[in-house]
Amino acid sequence: MKKIIFSILLVFLITNSFSQCINANSLYTDNITYLNALANWESAPAADHYLIHYRVLGTVNWSNVGNIAGSDTTRNIPQLQSSTTYEWQIKTFCDTSNQPNSGWSYSDTFTTAAFVPSPFNPSIFPIIANLTCNENTAFTIIAEQIQNEPDIASSVFSSDKGYFEISTLTSGDVLGNASYTSSFLNFTASLVLDFTLGPNYAKIDMIDTAGATMGFFIIENLTPGVKISSIGPNDGNNYTSGYISQINFTDLFVNPNEAGPITFTATID
Repeated sequence: MKKIIFSILLVFLITNSFSQCINANSLYTDNITYLNALANWESAPAADHYLIHYRVLGTVNWSNVGNIAGSDTTRNIPQLQSSTTYEWQIKTFCDTSNQPNSGWSYSDTFTTAAFVPSPFNPSIFPIIANLTCNENTAFTIIAEQIQNEPDIASSVFSSDKGYFEISTLTSGDVLGNASYTSSFLNFTASLVLDFTLGPNYAKIDMIDTAGATMGFFIIENLTPGVKISSIGPNDGNNYTSGYISQINFTDLFVNPNEAGPITFTATID
């Protein structure tokens, strides 16, 4: 009889010890913007990893944020709607098998900030490396927008003098380089000639180090001057996250043969 009682107690103790996976607690949210919020918690005593889910308060469907290490105590909740109240919960997993787990915690709630767009005020300016008349020169165009400005749909950059030496180009020629830096996209690329249509029109692709086409633009010779036309990058909404881009032509631009100022004009939509 004693052996039977001992066996029953042993099974109970083993089962009970494996079922205990204590959850994180002391949930709170800070660094709340119109787009993101930072979830915080006090770590669980034996966490292997965590899972967060969140939703608009009062709705049914949850979105998950995973790959949270057991040593972490914060995680960004991304891609939120402005002026909206959310709830989030956390679950603790005590080993790599996802069993046992703690179940979901109580909810913490927060409300995102209102979105306030910045004034539309992009900056575009040229740099000519060599100012000697009638000589080829390196030519750079830098464009910049701050966060929350309305997106640029298209832009046309032109001059009243000078020309591009298009007639000597062959498809595949590398004509310079470009860079783009923002919170959602960063790349460097080579400027590669796609094709020309006569001596006054060329399409140039921006090819990154992996061989992907990151964008393109058109260069043209006018009478007089040059024109560069491009389409703005799509970041998934009507407002930019802020960026700086730079296009560097290597000796493709030819200065005018007479001394005097060159006027550059940007038309932005």
